[in-house]
Amino acid sequence: MRPVALLALALLAPPAAAQPKPLPADLVAPTDALSPADERKAFTLPPGFDAQLVASEPDIQKPMQMAWDAKGRLWVTTSYHYPFAAPPGKGTDKVFVLSDFDPETGRAKTVKTFASDLNIPIGILPLPDGKSVLVSSVGEIRKYTDADGDLKADSFEVLFSGFGWRDTHGMYNSYTLMPDGWVYSCHGFNNDSTVKGRDGHEVKMQSGNVFRFRPDGSRIEVYSRGQVNPFGMAVDPWFNLYTADCHSRPITQVIPGAFYESFGKPHDGLGYGPTMFGYAPGGTGMCGVAWYDADHFPKDHVGSLFLGNVVTNRVHRAKVEWKGATPNAVQQPDLIASTDRWFRPVDIKLGPDGALYIADFYNKIIGHYEVDLKHPLRDKDRGRLWRVVYKGDKAAAPKPHRADFTAAKDAELFEDLFHPNLTVRFLAGHQLRQRFTDRGGKDFDLPNAVERMKKSPELAPAVYAWIVSIVRPGPERDLVKDYLKLFDDKGEVPIKIEDHQGHFTRALTGRAALTEEERSFIGGLLQPELSQLLSPHARRAAAEAAILHPHADFVQPLLAALKATPATDTHLRHALRVALRNCLRDAAAWPKEYDATYAEIALAIPNEKAAGFLAAQIKSVAGDKVSAVAEHVARYGTENDERALFGAIGLATSNGANPDPILAAFKGLQARGKKLKKEAADSLLKQAERAAITFDFPVGGSKPGEEKPVLWGLRVLNALPAVVERDASPDSLQLASTTPAALALLAEKPSAPAEARLGATEVLLRYAPAEGLKVARTLVSSTATAADFRDRLLLLLANSSNKDARLDARDALKDAPYRTAVAVGVALAGSPAGAEELLTAVKSGKAPARLLQEKAIVERLRAANVPDLDKQLAALTKGLPPADLRITELIKKRAAVFASSKPDKEAGAKLFAKHCAACHKIGEMGGKIAPQLDGIGLRGAERVLEDVLDPNRNVDQAFRARVVTTKDEKTLTGLMLRIEGEVLVLADGEGKEVRLATADIETNRETMLSPMPANFAEVLPEGEMIHLLAYLLDQKIPAAKKE
Repeated sequence: MRPVALLALALLAPPAAAQPKPLPADLVAPTDALSPADERKAFTLPPGFDAQLVASEPDIQKPMQMAWDAKGRLWVTTSYHYPFAAPPGKGTDKVFVLSDFDPETGRAKTVKTFASDLNIPIGILPLPDGKSVLVSSVGEIRKYTDADGDLKADSFEVLFSGFGWRDTHGMYNSYTLMPDGWVYSCHGFNNDSTVKGRDGHEVKMQSGNVFRFRPDGSRIEVYSRGQVNPFGMAVDPWFNLYTADCHSRPITQVIPGAFYESFGKPHDGLGYGPTMFGYAPGGTGMCGVAWYDADHFPKDHVGSLFLGNVVTNRVHRAKVEWKGATPNAVQQPDLIASTDRWFRPVDIKLGPDGALYIADFYNKIIGHYEVDLKHPLRDKDRGRLWRVVYKGDKAAAPKPHRADFTAAKDAELFEDLFHPNLTVRFLAGHQLRQRFTDRGGKDFDLPNAVERMKKSPELAPAVYAWIVSIVRPGPERDLVKDYLKLFDDKGEVPIKIEDHQGHFTRALTGRAALTEEERSFIGGLLQPELSQLLSPHARRAAAEAAILHPHADFVQPLLAALKATPATDTHLRHALRVALRNCLRDAAAWPKEYDATYAEIALAIPNEKAAGFLAAQIKSVAGDKVSAVAEHVARYGTENDERALFGAIGLATSNGANPDPILAAFKGLQARGKKLKKEAADSLLKQAERAAITFDFPVGGSKPGEEKPVLWGLRVLNALPAVVERDASPDSLQLASTTPAALALLAEKPSAPAEARLGATEVLLRYAPAEGLKVARTLVSSTATAADFRDRLLLLLANSSNKDARLDARDALKDAPYRTAVAVGVALAGSPAGAEELLTAVKSGKAPARLLQEKAIVERLRAANVPDLDKQLAALTKGLPPADLRITELIKKRAAVFASSKPDKEAGAKLFAKHCAACHKIGEMGGKIAPQLDGIGLRGAERVLEDVLDPNRNVDQAFRARVVTTKDEKTLTGLMLRIEGEVLVLADGEGKEVRLATADIETNRETMLSPMPANFAEVLPEGEMIHLLAYLLDQKIPAAKKE
């Protein structure tokens, strides 16, 4: 940049504190790019704060992430290729190194290109040796080395490979070197990775995870499971890790071994890891997070988290308040709010000068899938780095504490461990570790270490923990004795008990194994009598030590600590439960009597002993836990456990009229790849039959709850065939001779609930097809049958393996509403025979040809291998207007109606709950199967209408439907959620789970379609659509908190 421009930036007066209102929804910014000087004018910061340009194009390209090194240099990954990876070996993306910063303006006077052969690099970590750097490049983590010190990479080696990169906006990132010597990292959305270290240990990760690895490539481990798309990592003074994530609760404090909520993924049995955000910042594009612990900003900013929001063009601030060891984010005014829609803050780092540094992926377009990846206006060249400083109260310009940590003496680095800036402390600690390694384990030159610690006793344990982490003495050294000799109330550096903040425990946790003395020390920290005296951070560190070094010695202290920890301390409680899970995983024996805590933990332990304990105690389990216990025992227990389970829950659940435990047990058997023994199947069949037909629904109506046993019996009967061991005997799974007639009466009884009538019809079609078809025909043809009920009957017929049933469904297409015709057409296309029947119906005019323009139907027809399908489709749809044109006109019409209407947002909320919440989530309402819709109002009316009425137009790669064909030639379509043992779990268009044995699957391929039904215009009338649209458009940005 020219000197004039520099001067313009320097002279910009700090703007007023008033935050600009949320901008109109534009995924493609309606403005052109601004110069850095003009972009700065669009920023609003709190009083006294200023944003200074550090670097911009053409000196750097589009920044991804940043990291500081021991010589005070800022390393930056950049990408031109994003969002499309270059062909192997053709990458030209760059790593830049910035140095020689002007202390007054923040400008980097020197910018060098370190490497230029990378492919969408994101994560970066310069190592403490001053000559090596770890960088990601699609599929790999590389270690580049500068052998001659000219800041040009001379060579690189691949430390790890096998990382997935089908989704380039969700790759692995945010390398963070911790005092324990591990590098911690985020694994991003929608990618599958299989990676191993040089020790042969292999990990598998799918979508969001946190993992850690050794910087020499020797080992890699999964640290926590779940989250959606973590991008950005921070650490606090107690060495807790935080990740930024792209959903409505956007920062997670990571508990090792925990499972966090993600799309369609289960937890481990303990429930999902706790959240720390009680409010939604707006939008789902959060990335980059930094913890502020330094002395440059005003004191009230210490203990704040800063978070980038690339959708709303802001940098948020949240103050962390503690409830025990649980952090709670409290909303504060934004640090930056920009009216330039190109401002995209993707990474935030605390500098060694106390300022915050922000990587700005300056771009006209936001959204990896929300906007076409090939959109010609995606910017490739612009990118900025900003420094936020405080100038109020006559504050001096921030300066780096130390220009070059590699040139400092040991004692100077030791002194830096007491520094108020967290980045300074980490750089000094890592430099001490490097020296210790370079010297072959020789001790440091620290003659006055104890005297220095006496001057700052409240900080001394953390400093001592750094030294223990670095030196790593052998097991012969009694570290606990040494620590207590220094720091107990009569030690050389006497401190208060509350000043033990857990740092020493974390240093012990970083060791390869704990000694008996160390386990005893950690167990003592968990004792309830210390809970009112000891820092909750120390107890949290003890819980994590037990997580990472599980041992039977910890079980009783953990149980006692869990009992004493209040429910409000959610993070400590969850850490204690994870620790118990790990410590009990290899337990030699379980209690003989029922214990609620043991039962809760056993659900998270997938082995035979835990299942045996649960099976023995099944009658004592609380009602809300019975289903989870049933699934666990069926999946992991012995045959005796299984026999005891079904004996206990069969009659008990039928009397209680709750089929969920039985159905959960079926799921466990399927996941195991097992079938139900005939003895148990016959018993359940008889119980279910009796329950299904023993209540006569009177004309005047039934009392609340009287229908529950009937529904129990019907659901069990319909689920039973999928899990039963079939044999050659003709009476296998046969209903009693009088049951079909009784079920027919139930199905035809208007006073019975629709769910019971439909269930009875389905049972008949499964067990007595002739009687079932007769009943279904009667109901479909009756003028007294409600339209919705008739539609559901037609779907039953269309999905049947009985040819006559399918033909009945086909013949009903001519007079059925189009929304019903689409659903029936999809069902018919699910088998080769049904596909031919559907095409025949269209040819003969018994079904609308427009059905063959429905993409979901076409995909199923392709899966059915219909001969000459393309020719048939072309011939049968000739003369019809293109489907895309019809949908475009529909969107325009609905938009015009909406613009001239007065919609009811409350009615829209109810419609969302009814039609959308099974899959989509807004705030705390809804399921987490499909994309989360917080902030969807930012997209604007036209785009939201596109998403609802034409869901196949622009499908996020992670949410594309799959077409699965089975060995018996059935075709199913849905969103793949997960693999559970021997079962593939899909979500259908209504958000319901569909479970398929993997052994029965012939093909499984991804489509370009959304699993969301494409006929929503027919499902939701125009008058209701405007209410739903109003509710969705109301989901925008919450107002920022004011001082």
